[in-house]
Amino acid sequence: MTKTEILKIIRAHCLDCCWDQPSEVANCGCTTCNLYALRFGKDPSPRVLSPEEKERRANLLRATVKKREKQQDAGASAGQEGGNT
Repeated sequence: MTKTEILKIIRAHCLDCCWDQPSEVANCGCTTCNLYALRFGKDPSPRVLSPEEKERRANLLRATVKKREKQQDAGASAGQEGGNT
């Protein structure tokens, strides 16, 4: 069973416990429940990224920003060319 499947099961349990009302799950006052921190179906523990993964993500972000800038520049120049006729 994967972590995602387990978290989905926990979320389903919390919804069942709170009469299938997501707002009641969010307002749950049962802080002594072992599943309390997992009630939203997400792992609350922060992920620690390796330096390599941080660099990979930074490079991906830089490439995405450059691509968007090129698209915007191309769109702006195409708009100027069309207005000269």
